[in-house]
Amino acid sequence: MKNQPLTSKLKNAMAGIRYAWSNEDNIRTQAGLAVVTVIVFLLVQPAWIWWALIVICIALVVAAELVNSALEMLIDHLHPDIHPAIGRAKDVLAGMVLVVGFAAAVVGLLALVSSLR
Repeated sequence: MKNQPLTSKLKNAMAGIRYAWSNEDNIRTQAGLAVVTVIVFLLVQPAWIWWALIVICIALVVAAELVNSALEMLIDHLHPDIHPAIGRAKDVLAGMVLVVGFAAAVVGLLALVSSLR
């Protein structure tokens, strides 16, 4: 809804995140991987630039997962029947998350290799 106060917008955003956390396994999986990554980074202690990059990557992966979940919910609501085009759209959304996740993994590995030298 337009022209809501900031507090309402934040409340709605948090409600969306809570809903995704409660109903989407992939969000919890991505959050678990993020926690493992942070623990490994705490042990390895890479340079601050790597921390900044991995935080951005974690945020992008979680954001991509939220976009994927939201669009899949919308698609299912608008077209609940199985249809090849709907399946392809969902596959493309999953591909988006995979690409972002792969890029985040590469950044994490580069950070580890750089820190262990």
